[in-house]
Amino acid sequence: MADKDTTTEKNTTEQPQTPLSDMAAKNRALLRRFRRALGKFKRRLYAFRLPFRDIDIKTAGKLTVSAAALLAVLLMIAVRADLSPAAVVRGAKDKQVLSAASGEGFPYDIKGSRSMQVEHVSHGTAVLTDSVCAVLDKDGKEIVCQTHYMANPVLRTADRYMLLFDKKAKAYCLRTLSGNICEGHVDHSIFTGDVSRSGCFALVTKHDTAYAHIYVFSKSGDVLHKWKSSVYHISDIAVSPSGHLVAMCGTAADDEGRLRSCVLIQKVGGSENLREYIFDDTLLFSVTFTDNDSVTAIGDDLTARVFAGSEKKLTYSYQNRTLTGFDVADNGMTALSLSQHSDGQNASIVILNASCEEIGTVETTLDAPAVELTGGRINAVGQSRFYSWTTGGRLMTSGEVPADAHRVLTSEGHVLVGGTSAITCLD
Repeated sequence: MADKDTTTEKNTTEQPQTPLSDMAAKNRALLRRFRRALGKFKRRLYAFRLPFRDIDIKTAGKLTVSAAALLAVLLMIAVRADLSPAAVVRGAKDKQVLSAASGEGFPYDIKGSRSMQVEHVSHGTAVLTDSVCAVLDKDGKEIVCQTHYMANPVLRTADRYMLLFDKKAKAYCLRTLSGNICEGHVDHSIFTGDVSRSGCFALVTKHDTAYAHIYVFSKSGDVLHKWKSSVYHISDIAVSPSGHLVAMCGTAADDEGRLRSCVLIQKVGGSENLREYIFDDTLLFSVTFTDNDSVTAIGDDLTARVFAGSEKKLTYSYQNRTLTGFDVADNGMTALSLSQHSDGQNASIVILNASCEEIGTVETTLDAPAVELTGGRINAVGQSRFYSWTTGGRLMTSGEVPADAHRVLTSEGHVLVGGTSAITCLD
């Protein structure tokens, strides 16, 4: 038996080694190392003692890949990501622009004779003056600053999109931080407009043969929807976050000459009203989509919440109080600044939930304050003072602000106060 073993070993030693056999040997060695690594990984996986400890490595790998794919889809839904090639390019340009912020930061001095609007926009704060439209980063430095040459500029923002139009004129443009996406002119003078998080935007213009002409555009500037209002004077318009619906409010006189308002909801591209809500003896002047189905309408003596998917209509009456300011949050909650006096003195700030029910009130000594409802807080500025309360009415902080302060908003985690001559950061 020993002689046989010796002979076998001798024959094996004397066989010539070819490149092919060397490669096969290396492959076998690599396979053994890979199997050892898999075994070690499997033992570590089992060490967690989870309900999945009996799953083999191949199944665990498939589950990991599936979970990663599901997480990516959920993230895209959550942020409403637009992964089209054009959007990816614009997003890359935006990130390049963000790295080029310049200036001394807050307080930000207004370029031009006066500040007109201060609004939220992704990655910063948009500031519109009588001569430029600028975007500031979280430190108050300029990301971009563009001259607009409009006589009566109006700014509407949603997510990363900024719609700029010339009220009482015909020019408009849609832009992001990376520049203009589209620009153009309409046939008649623009009265109001709105932009959605999807980039779709709407304009309301005067018309020779109707009270108003409504346009809804895609973010590339193509007309998606046109409608003429022959009954109501349209005072405001809103586009749903998805861009599939448009809502507007308007006023008219009934057969006896009494004031009548409406909220109209239409499907973009449709030919008829999806919903029509009538409000007698009231003046509605603002509409806002709080999600893809519900609309909050603000009037001179009531606030209403209506729905595209049902005929339900919720209202809150001001009970003879004067409305001096308001803010509508994305979750449907609303803050109303209401005064017992016609001149707006000693305004109370009332908080409504998504069902138009009063859930809290804050008493103030402010006259017609600017208000903001955000993150469980109510911010207000007026008469050189700033206040911040919880929605339950507890005062969180207060302080002095410039006398010309006319806007308060929370942007990039900072509370900002917009004035005629400067934008100030309070924290």
